[in-house]
Parts: sequence; C-alpha cells; structure tokens
Amino acid sequence: MSKTPQGELVKSVASEMVSFLKNGEINPGFVESNLEFKGIDRIQDLESILRIHFVLSDEVVDFLEELPKRVRRIKTESEKEQIRRKGEIRGRVNWSRTVVEQKRSNDRSIFYSENPSKNYNVSENLVLKKLLSIIYVVLDNDLEKPLEMDYNWLKRLGEERELINYLKNIYRRNVHVERIKDPESYVLSERDVSIAENSRKQLYKEAANLWNKYRRLMDSEMEDEEMEELLNETLILPGDAPTMFELYAVFKYLKKLKNEFEIQKIEGGSSQIARFEGNGTEILVYHDSTGGIRFFEGLDKFREDFESEDIENEYLVRFGKSTIKHAEMIKGLLDKDVSSMYSGRPDMLVEHREDGDLKKLFIGEVKYSGSEHTFSTGLKELVQYLYFAQDDDGYKLGEEGENFELKGILFMDKKEFLEVERLEENRVMDDSLPFKIEIYDPEDLKGVG
Repeated sequence: MSKTPQGELVKSVASEMVSFLKNGEINPGFVESNLEFKGIDRIQDLESILRIHFVLSDEVVDFLEELPKRVRRIKTESEKEQIRRKGEIRGRVNWSRTVVEQKRSNDRSIFYSENPSKNYNVSENLVLKKLLSIIYVVLDNDLEKPLEMDYNWLKRLGEERELINYLKNIYRRNVHVERIKDPESYVLSERDVSIAENSRKQLYKEAANLWNKYRRLMDSEMEDEEMEELLNETLILPGDAPTMFELYAVFKYLKKLKNEFEIQKIEGGSSQIARFEGNGTEILVYHDSTGGIRFFEGLDKFREDFESEDIENEYLVRFGKSTIKHAEMIKGLLDKDVSSMYSGRPDMLVEHREDGDLKKLFIGEVKYSGSEHTFSTGLKELVQYLYFAQDDDGYKLGEEGENFELKGILFMDKKEFLEVERLEENRVMDDSLPFKIEIYDPEDLKGVG
C-alpha cells in the first residue's frame, strides 16, 4: 500500500505554514525546531525567510551585477561649511559673521570662513544605503554557510561569488558609501523614496523600486504561491517522511480548529504552538509536549505494593517485580536511575480551559503508515495516554469518565483496512469506551480549510 508522497506533504505543510506565519498565529519556535533549512542555523520568524527570498530574487542579483560601475557616480550635494578659527584664515571669509563675533568676544583674531564640502546624506543615497544594508546582512549572516556549501537553491546568487565579495567590500570600505550615515540611525520617509524613484540615475530608480518590493514583502503582501515555492523548493529540507506527516497532521488540525474558534496571535517564547478563543473557552495546542498534563507513573510508589503479598494477580506481581529489578540492575551497571513505571509524550495535545480550569482534553497520535500492525501500536499508545493523563487534580479519566470530556485522535496515512461499518464520522463505535476516539487520514483532512 503506497504512502502519501513526501513531496505532497511538503507542499501542504509549506502552504499551511505560510497561512499561520503571515499573521503571527503560530509559534515561530515550533517552526524553527521542526523544519530544517538547508545550511541555515536559525529561522526565527517569517521576516527572516522573506529577507532571504528577497536577496535571492533575480531583481536583486541584476541590481548587484550593475552596482560596480554605477556606484562610482554616486550623488553628492555641495555645502558651504562655516568654520570658526583663531589666528588664521582658510577659505573665503564670512565678514558679517566675523565682525559680529569679534565685537562680541573683543578678539580681532577670530575669523569665520566658508569651506566647500560634499553632503552624501541626500535622499537618493539614504535609500541606496538602506537597501545595501539589508542585502549585506543577509549575505554576511543568513547565507554565509549556504554559500560555502554551494546549495543549488541559491540559484543565480550561488554563481556570483566575486559579485558577493565586491558588494561586501563596497558596503564596508567604499569611500563614498561609507560617508552616507549609518542606516540604523534613520528611517526612510516617503519623500526620500519618491525622490529616489524620480531620479535620473538608474542606480537610484532601481534602489527605490527594490526598497518598495522589500517593504511589500515585510508587510506580508507576498503571494502565497511565491512563499510556497521558497519553502518547498529552496529552503525546506524534510528530515524524514514521518516527521513531515506529523507536521501535516498538526497543521491540518489547527486549520480545523480555526474554522470553529478565533485564533490568537502567539509569541515565540510561548510553550504552546497555537492558541484559540471562543465562547468563553481558551484552547491551547501543544506539539510533542505534555503541556499542563503529566503522562508519568513513578516507580517508587509501586515498589512496596509489588513486594508485598497482597496482590493476588500473579501477572501483575511478576510485571511489577521485573520492572523494579530492571531499574535496580540499570542503577548497578550504568549508574542511571529508571524512575518510572510508565512515561510518554503524545504528538499533539489540545487543552480546552475555562477561567484557567481544564474542561476538555484531546490527545493526538500520528503514524505515517497504513498497516494494521502500526494502527494497533498507535491505538495502544493513544489509549494509554488517555488512561494515564493526569494533572494536580489526579487522573483526567474517571472510573466512568464522568464530568470530563476526553478524546483521542489517531492520524493514519491510510485506513482502508478498517471496516466502514465500524466507523461513523471517523469515530470508533464502542459505547463501552469512557472516551471518544477519532481516526483521520489525509483524505479526511483534505477537506479541512
């Protein structure tokens, strides 16, 4: 039975990630820790991805190719600088100001003279240096390692090593560019950009056009197709297909929640990957995390019970004693503590809270497979999570499952082997269960959005 192609998973993950990243609706730390980018150490947010995309564009590379011959004719404005000197005259004397100062100070050795100078901080140059600073930072920081590794996703830029070195030298050492003030010290005005756009020099026209393009990118006006191309074809490196399928399932479930609740902006330092609100309920979504729930059974609290003679079930006695003996042997041989009878961490956790109190708990497990054996394994893990989930108030599954909604969600790549009559709207049809279990595959999730 063939699995969902990895390329299809990557395309879907890229598309969904664009949607959530654009509006700050997903934790960028989640993106960074789960998606590997070729040769790039840190992708902190959407802006860092967009900056790289901008510098890789043909328009920027074309601009850099023309830069060496154009930068020699950089624009300046002449200024007459008034310099106060004592005992000497250099340049043309400003007699009106000199006479006033001599009378005021009663010192006839003071003179004001006019010395011509060049002003580099004209609007056109401010636009140019701001643009060059963005390109320089991306080349010198974000793309330093990829350029060394010569990745093919660098496209034309990867073939322009001399041009890249030239740009760095221009920015750091060119006498004219250096005299334009530090780009971090000013904010470009609309007037500055307009003046550059209407300049007779192509250097400034193109600089202004590229600046406007960059600004549109930062304002999230980039077309989704462009963004998906960047993520799908140039930057995303799927470490393995099961991981991509896991992300696919998580993004699709977030989209499902977004159709029902209002998604909130989320900061990078949050432990959740996403947060929703609606009807007085706050929904917190976690990936590969226990969130506010524990899935852990300490070994010590069972030790005394299993060493007593009170347990009549011989299997439970042997299971407990074998677990305890294993822990003792590991301590003796490896000097490592085995502290749990059971511990786990689900692929996805969804907490529904009202006034901070947990009201519903949905637990998700993801398996990139369509085999009955993997289905059985995933279902077993999911059921264990449901039975062992607990917080400070104790187990979330009561003896009869009373007063609490608990649901398990199993994402499979294929589920054709399941008999249709055993399923109704993806639910396991067993009234004896103290919880609900839903089963999804990509066909079920394609309609979400």
